[in-house]
Formats: sequence, structure tokens, C-alpha cells
Amino acid sequence: MIGFLGVLSTGNAGEVDSGKEPLVLNDEAPMLVEPTADIRVRYEYGDQDSLDTSHAGTMRSRLGLLTKEIAGFQVFGEYEGTLAVDRDSYRAASVHGPRSKTIIADPESHELNQLWASYKGSFYTVKAGRQALNLDGQRYVGGVAWRQNMQTFDAATVTLSPADDLEIFYGYVSGVNRIFGSDVTFAPHTDFEGNSHLVNAKYKGLPFGTLTTYAYFFDLENDAGAANSNNSFGASLAGPIFDTSLSYYAEYAYQTDAFDSPLDYGVSYAHGSVSWPLIEGVTGTIGLEYLGSDDGDPFRFPLGTNHKFNGFADRFLNTPAGGLTDLYASVGTKLPMDIGAKLFYHAFWDDEFEDGYGQEVDLVLTKDLGNGFSVLAKGAYFIGEGGFPDTSRVSFEVGYKF
Repeated sequence: MIGFLGVLSTGNAGEVDSGKEPLVLNDEAPMLVEPTADIRVRYEYGDQDSLDTSHAGTMRSRLGLLTKEIAGFQVFGEYEGTLAVDRDSYRAASVHGPRSKTIIADPESHELNQLWASYKGSFYTVKAGRQALNLDGQRYVGGVAWRQNMQTFDAATVTLSPADDLEIFYGYVSGVNRIFGSDVTFAPHTDFEGNSHLVNAKYKGLPFGTLTTYAYFFDLENDAGAANSNNSFGASLAGPIFDTSLSYYAEYAYQTDAFDSPLDYGVSYAHGSVSWPLIEGVTGTIGLEYLGSDDGDPFRFPLGTNHKFNGFADRFLNTPAGGLTDLYASVGTKLPMDIGAKLFYHAFWDDEFEDGYGQEVDLVLTKDLGNGFSVLAKGAYFIGEGGFPDTSRVSFEVGYKF
């Protein structure tokens, strides 16, 4: 692993503006392109009951070129590659490694990660090509930045800002390049194709918060079929609670089967949370997320950054047939040496609060070292019930980014 570098991806995985001055040929002629790099080294430990322990040492490199904006136009291209220290030391989803080992979904891969062109007008931006998409909290559409291989979209998008506090997004998606990499052959993990339409509108001018509405028409088919195709309609509100230091989040959505899906269902989704300062420098959050089911067909998020939700042990990346209720709490603060720390607790049931699935405790520590370097440590321990196996995961990362 000599020479390995890494980076912790935080925030929008599609952002490529490094904030640096462009490279110059001389004092008067700046170059038209700027190199970008986002490199991450990770060790991840995974141990699931009934499976052997996995130890994954990987390095992910994203290397790109971003053109200078000229008359509103800009172009970006990026390579992404993931290397493993030992392909047989872990089960890389369905791609490589012994089937007896715990899954760590970071297979070796080499691919064109992004290649897009954009035009920025006075109140709109148009972008076409292979690109990153991270909508709202990434529950429905995201880059899955936690995994080494990023999820990107072959898409054409338009973002409008026709008035103060109003933003409207439309996206047409013809293909989804998933996290399982360039060598995947297992049918359920192959890339999606289709004709999906994404509509999202956000208004920030309300006195009580930000209103977001969305309609997502997911036409998703791969080698396993079209069961992930769905229509999802919803709205959320988020903001401060009156003139207090408390803040809230509330969301409701309804989902049905769509396009060529062989399923027949209609299910609800709801998510609510409240955050407040417990003491100076310490913030607490308590919330409830509900994913309904209809006769064994649950609310699903086939394109979401699902690792962000329902525990970092990744027991619920796919919603159980009986739905999911997640009662959670978290506490976040800054430790000495400016180390960010956040502790989570989850309790899981089905959508009727009848069958318990288990409990989970997670801890995340982060540190910005400056000059593009960062480190992260993350641990998750899930205690299963009702047939869900105990699972523990620990990760350490070092990163560099420019």
C-alpha cells in the first residue's frame, strides 16, 4: 500500500470546484483546464453472524479535468478506479471474493465516472452527460459516496431559479452506473437502463421553513428485470420552530409500481425529526422514519444513498418485506483537537410495530488535517432480532483531495 492516498467524501459528491487558482502557462495566459483529484484509502472490517469476517483494504482514485468556464460553457471528465490489497480477503458484493465472507461492497473497478458539458445562463443551468446527482438528502437520488465506486447518472438536467427563494430541477435519466463496478455480472447488481424523469421544486421564502415537493418517475430495468420501477410523489418541510433554537424536519410520500414493474403495490413513507442544542457545542436529534409495505412489497429507494439512513451496519439497504420503522436518536459535538464526533442509536421494527428487527449503535469521528487531507473512523454494531443476524463494521480512512 506504499503511496496510497485517500479522501473522505463529504457533502455533494458531484462538486468538482477546488477553489484554487487555475494553472497558468505564463502570467497572462491561464490554462483552459484544471486537474482534479479525489483519492481515498480505506480499511474496512465486516463481521456478520453465520459468515466469515472480511478485511477490505482498498484505494479509490478519481482523476479529472475541469475546463475553465467560457461564455457560460464548461466541460468535465473524470476517471474512477478502485484497487484492492487482497481480493480474497472480503466479499466484494457479487463481484469477487469468497461467498463465505461478509459483504463489503467495494469491488475492484475501472471506469469513466463522469463526462459532462454544461451551460450556465442568467437564471438556469443545463447539464448533459454522465454526471453526479444528489437531490435533497439523497434519500431517492444520490451518489452513494460512502462506497468506493460512486453511482453516476447518464442524464440531461435543467436547474431553474426563476425567482428569489425558488429553485426547480428537472432531470431525464437514461442510465444509472451503480456502485458494483465495471466487472459486475450478477443480474440484480447490474446497471439500470430506462427513461426516468425527476422533478423537484424547492421554495425557501416561507416564514416557517423550506418547502420541497417532488415527483420521481423511475423507469429502471436491468438484467434482473424491472421490479425497481416506481412512481414516488412527496413533500417535505424543514426549518426552525418559531423563534427557538429547535429545528424540525417533516416529510410524507406515496409510492406505486410503474412502467414494466411486475409488482402491484401502493405504500406510504414518512419521516420526522427534531433537533436542538443540548448544551453549548452539543446538538441532539430524535426522529422516526417509516417505510410502509403492501402485502410484502415495501417502499423502496433503488437510487438513494441508503447507507446514510437506518444505520451504518447496512442491514436495511433494501427494505424488508414487512416494511421498516426506525426510531433513532443522535448526539453530535466537537472533541478536543477539533475532532468531529457523532453517536447514533436506532431501534427497528416492521411497519406495524409488531415484529422487532433489532437495535444498532454507531459512532463516527472525523478530522480535517488541512491542505486537502482528512481522516475518518466509523463503527457500527447491530444486534439482530427476528432472524436478522448480528453485524459489526469498523472503517478507517485517510484522504487527500484537490
